[in-house]
Amino acid sequence: MLLNILQRTILMELIKVFVLALLGLTGLFLIAGLIQEASQRGLSPSQILAAIPLLIPNTLPYTIPATTLFATCVVYGRLSADNEVTAIKAAGVNPIMLLKPALLLGIGTSVVTATLYYSVIPQTHQIMRTRFLSDGEEVIYNVLKRERRLVFPNFPYAMFVREIQGRRLIDVIFKRRVKMGGIYVGYDLVAQAREARLRVDQENNIIHIDMDRCSVFESDKDVVGNLLHRSFPIPLPETLFGKDDRPKPMALTIPELRIEQVKQATILNDLTREMANAQKEAQRPDNTPERANEIKLHLSNLDNRLKDQKRVISGLATELNARPAIAFGCLCFVLIGCPVGIWASRSDYLSSFVSCFLPIIFVYYPLLLSATNLAREGKAPAVGTLWIPNAVLFLASLFLIRRMIRR
Repeated sequence: MLLNILQRTILMELIKVFVLALLGLTGLFLIAGLIQEASQRGLSPSQILAAIPLLIPNTLPYTIPATTLFATCVVYGRLSADNEVTAIKAAGVNPIMLLKPALLLGIGTSVVTATLYYSVIPQTHQIMRTRFLSDGEEVIYNVLKRERRLVFPNFPYAMFVREIQGRRLIDVIFKRRVKMGGIYVGYDLVAQAREARLRVDQENNIIHIDMDRCSVFESDKDVVGNLLHRSFPIPLPETLFGKDDRPKPMALTIPELRIEQVKQATILNDLTREMANAQKEAQRPDNTPERANEIKLHLSNLDNRLKDQKRVISGLATELNARPAIAFGCLCFVLIGCPVGIWASRSDYLSSFVSCFLPIIFVYYPLLLSATNLAREGKAPAVGTLWIPNAVLFLASLFLIRRMIRR
């Protein structure tokens, strides 16, 4: 696709504004992401610095579409405000030719976003999780230094410390919580020690709390024991480290997603066959009442497992189709931004950007979230549903471009 001098000039302006806006917006998103990760996981300064290059790719799918739209509104708004678009039309040049540089920018940003989603972003998720697990002991010590406690809503243990000296925890209280009716109502074990240390078993995702000179009270035994040494193994808090029993779709590359789809589909087929066999077994006339109740419970369990498995497969399909759909949104943003920038005809580029971006916020992103939820719950096919927001933007852009040409 050859460009003339005017188109090359427009393209260079687009790239310049895009890069400057991308650096600024990505920096803001990065700061917000670092604050969230540092407060949630208790990161040390060295860990924050190490996390910066891993967080940058995760912010780009959110900042690239916005900066692409901003660049097109700025550049084409300037062209229109300086009456250059009018001069081009008067010279007999088709206004469509003005859109070629923006199309190149939109295609380029869509390809970059798709590439990030293909492997870069999932790999950074995996690297970040591996680093957090490898530095699990450091993360937990940082949380204790900052808050003097280790307490999370859905964590069955609680620990409080008065002081931390290096790796030594001074005046430690450890409690095991009791769960009744889905909520924690108290404690069935309380241990207090003058000093304790932490050890993280990375292979089994377990923290060992080694207590010296501790007193232990257990409600079921109704006694207090004084021990020179006792170790309490507890699982790593999911709030800090997440679950590791099932890989999250966002942490899988595109090839890994396809492999996981095949794996989960095989499990679904096995469950379906097991359900069919159980239903046949339930229809046998010689079943005793005890056997009938046993089969009924088994069928109920299989039904729940089937529903859960279908949700897993729907989640994988949603992730697999959402990534290219979001990437293609960059091109749709460009097609919207060009005619709006020219139509607004303002040198005040911020007003043009806001007038263009607000409808996208209130139309495109709600549609995208709704489509994602419907696809993830299995209520709509992911293949077509996730492309509806892009189709709406594309049709709107065709209408705006048609009006621009007529004017």
